[in-house]
Amino acid sequence: MPALVLLAALAVLRSWYGTRLDTFTIDEPWHIVAGTSYVRGGDMHLNPEHPPLAKRWVGAWMPADFRLRPEPALEEKSQEREWVEQTMFLDNDFARVQQRARLAMWALNGALLLAIGVLLRRAAGFAWAAGTLALLALEPTIGAHLPVVMTDGPLALTLGVVIVAAGLLAATWQWRWVAVFGAATGLALGAKHSALAGLLGVGLVLLAAALARRDGGVGGLALRGAKLAVAIMLGVALLWAQYGWRFHADADGGDRFNRPIEDKIADVSTAPLRAALAFADRHRLLPRAYLWGLADTVRTGVEGRGGGTHLVWGRLYHGRTPWYTWPAILAAKMPLALAALALLGLVLLVRSRLAPTTRWMLAALAAASATHLAALMASPEAWGGIRHATPLLCAAAVLAGGAVSIAWKRRSRVLLGVVAAAFAAAVAMTAREPRLWEYHNELVGGSAGAYRYFENEGLDLGQRYGEVAAFYHAEIAAGGLPLYSGHWVMSLMENQWRGAHVDVRRRVQGLDDDNVAGVYDGWFLYSVYDEVPRPDREWDPAPVFEGMHRVARFGYITVWRGRQRNPVGRAAAMTDEVMEYIYKRNGDDWQRVARCLEPVVALRPQAVDAGVELGNAYLRLGDATRAAGAYRRLLEQDQAPLDARVEQQLRAQVSRLDAGEDPSTIPPLRNPWLE
Repeated sequence: MPALVLLAALAVLRSWYGTRLDTFTIDEPWHIVAGTSYVRGGDMHLNPEHPPLAKRWVGAWMPADFRLRPEPALEEKSQEREWVEQTMFLDNDFARVQQRARLAMWALNGALLLAIGVLLRRAAGFAWAAGTLALLALEPTIGAHLPVVMTDGPLALTLGVVIVAAGLLAATWQWRWVAVFGAATGLALGAKHSALAGLLGVGLVLLAAALARRDGGVGGLALRGAKLAVAIMLGVALLWAQYGWRFHADADGGDRFNRPIEDKIADVSTAPLRAALAFADRHRLLPRAYLWGLADTVRTGVEGRGGGTHLVWGRLYHGRTPWYTWPAILAAKMPLALAALALLGLVLLVRSRLAPTTRWMLAALAAASATHLAALMASPEAWGGIRHATPLLCAAAVLAGGAVSIAWKRRSRVLLGVVAAAFAAAVAMTAREPRLWEYHNELVGGSAGAYRYFENEGLDLGQRYGEVAAFYHAEIAAGGLPLYSGHWVMSLMENQWRGAHVDVRRRVQGLDDDNVAGVYDGWFLYSVYDEVPRPDREWDPAPVFEGMHRVARFGYITVWRGRQRNPVGRAAAMTDEVMEYIYKRNGDDWQRVARCLEPVVALRPQAVDAGVELGNAYLRLGDATRAAGAYRRLLEQDQAPLDARVEQQLRAQVSRLDAGEDPSTIPPLRNPWLE
């Protein structure tokens, strides 16, 4: 036990070193403010996109002087995000809050690491447990997620606990393992909605284990079935407990979500899934806030957000991601030495005689990994990157632990030497990595060159904000020239910039902006992605950066100085301004919206957000011809193929308009980029 505690502590220490320079990801403020609201007021309508485990835990750690500003009526995700970020960055000491949140998450994830180790020691021996924890301590993505108030780290670790507990339950069917498995299942359900995929695989293995056992006859089978049912009910009960044992989100019986649950379920285009969600809500099978988030997960994760192009291993793909997307992401992110150790473990385990507990544990591991990977591959997009695949990293760690265990049991000098060399190589490959979140291995040119191969949230989620803010105060502020952001994450951080007294200007200051040519003089934030041409986005870096010079690089963020002419960038900024006018400020001057967006779609006909809102504006104005023309322009452009679901919705809208239906009877399209 002391050795396992030490390994869990070393994992936290490695995590601290590799994340000590990181500031918030763009999602953490939302989770922290929501969790604090849950703990203090009991209402759970904020941020229902994710279950409450990590949010409640961190909310309980927030200092007494953390201020929650009065909450107005919030509609749409953009309004909620604005209120949350104003609360965090304008009303509180956000650096102090982050430090407290990091301690909370290290405590939670450190305890989960220790739970995996303790259960593995019971199921497969100390060497296996120690090897698994050692790999988890060295794996950069796991280390990057340990202090982050997001759902992906707890998902990986709670599923790890579930898998080992399932092996112990399947081999013994003892009541104590029923309780452990049920509790672990409840934690996994409370960690992230995508736990359902892995839990399905584990459940199938336990069902097979109950049927495969011959002792006890029909009575024994019935008893095992009853124990499995009790475990599942315990897990569901623990999920209900995390929602305060309430169906409704709020203590007064209300559900003040940023969007009604009925509309959220209606957004799901897959009929069987939509019907299942509606059935569960109608019969109160699960808390309504959980179902709201599950509908959001299906809509954005399973069906996609409408993205039409994907950069995978250095190649652009249109439409769905290629089949090998997730194996490629894993191959690029995991240190090669640790990947080799996991593969060695797989080979050795297949060829070894194993105890029943170990066999069932590995069966649960294989099933959970297969169902989770299948869920990932069923999605048409991969914008989340490796953070959506963290359970597979935990599975690799268990396989590597198996290699350590077999090498130790055989006392093979060769095997022990190979295992020791793999760990030593992993230390050499990763020990000097200053930013664990950004880590990529040598197959894609390391962390510095990975942007040429992938474009997803596994590269950058805003953690370099602190360095950019320091650079601004040291080099930019005194000169008086404006700083503009062309970096997608940094552009979302307006309140964070304001809280740190960093003056980041919008390219478009309002709907009356007339700088159609997009001429700007000053400092500019970009991503290294932006130095690569992207025809699908009408992006050519040569004229944008002509006459400018790059003065700094912070990870994947670059700082430029000079004068630029960027009409396409201005058009994108005008789209953002229109979206804010409609969805943050509840604007309804549709003639004005159409007037602003016509020049945008002339330059960017492939922009789904602009095209949909232009069509919607004309629809609300009763102009069927122009509405159909705006929707049709998206269908006819050839710069970037549309997501299949978005294309289907557009064709249906055009068909109704062409058939002569009254525009006032046709509802506007839901913009896919709102989710």
